[in-house]
Amino acid sequence: MRVTSLASWLPEALLLFFASAFVLPNQSAYALIFYLACLPPILASLTTTRPPLTTPLALALALILFSGATLLWGHDDGHRSFRFAWDSFNTLCFVLGMALAFRDPALRRRLATLLTWLGGLNAGFAILVGAFHHGAGPRLHGWGATSHPILGASVMTVAYLTALWRGLAGPGHRLASLGAAAVMAGFILLTESRGPLLAASVATLFLCAAGPWRLRALSALAACAVIWLLLPASVQHHAETVIVQRGASHRFEIWRYTARIIAERPLFGHGLADNLHLDVFDPQGRGFITEHITFPHDLYLSLLFYSGAAGLLLFAALAASFAAQLWRRRDEGEFPWLGALGLNVLFAGLTDLGQVTKGPGPLWFILWVPAGLMLSWRPRSDAAQGCPVPPPAP
Repeated sequence: MRVTSLASWLPEALLLFFASAFVLPNQSAYALIFYLACLPPILASLTTTRPPLTTPLALALALILFSGATLLWGHDDGHRSFRFAWDSFNTLCFVLGMALAFRDPALRRRLATLLTWLGGLNAGFAILVGAFHHGAGPRLHGWGATSHPILGASVMTVAYLTALWRGLAGPGHRLASLGAAAVMAGFILLTESRGPLLAASVATLFLCAAGPWRLRALSALAACAVIWLLLPASVQHHAETVIVQRGASHRFEIWRYTARIIAERPLFGHGLADNLHLDVFDPQGRGFITEHITFPHDLYLSLLFYSGAAGLLLFAALAASFAAQLWRRRDEGEFPWLGALGLNVLFAGLTDLGQVTKGPGPLWFILWVPAGLMLSWRPRSDAAQGCPVPPPAP
């Protein structure tokens, strides 16, 4: 009876964790919420219930377990194997917890609502603080899970796409959801993070084109493009400076170096606990180190570096299984939302992300929340679905 009672808290505990990530000040604070409030109900739930072992779930579990297993043969650069084993265990529990809890349509609706409002509040607060603290630097930093300008922008994109979907699909609170999405879009722009901005743009285009609202949504995007062209030249020049003149942030140098290291152990990788050791120098040629690089800054090279070709193939198989599921169910109400979240993962990973089995943090929101929603996406009739459901496309 105690186990059953504890397991019943799982939905509320997961929602508390998601909320805390947008409210608490740092990763350690909301990670503690997961360990104390979420992990016990997840473990209790797994003693009484198992999620259906579908092909996507089997591939997700295989990717997580194989990633953790690389610690057995990889190099431990700094006695970090236990920490990464613990992170892999928690990632496994988080994904299984989502696969169990978010089969409930009402809980999916509550998660979408939470991401919309707390994401909007987080973005609005960050923009206001940034307006009064110009000396802190030109790039906007958020709060909690959005505190890093690159990873935070990708986390905010998850909330932004959710709000945009709710605003387009309805029913109810359409204008408020679209307003929250606009604030979050402003946050993403002000972080000046080009990879997340590319990912958000591609995902937005897909979301606008994938539903029965496509005509009005694409017309609105076209209107935004016209407004951009009418803005003062100084604003457009600033955007050009951010996108072009800031350089590649040493990414090509990092990727070339990573490719050479990958070639040393191409099949099964160097293990989660290994590091790159690359010093990048001042681009003005003044001879001093500007940054010490420890990871590949690319999801796909990271998969190859940490877990080799085997890990990359598992990730590709998981992505392909999700794509096939989306295609089969492309006439259902959540298709535009989940497809957009998936594209955000694939494109945001081009310029950042490291180990796929880190502990509670931004990666979970960027990668594993969309995966968990896909894994728990149940076939349903429109009447039974609790999330916003548009009418069928003509």
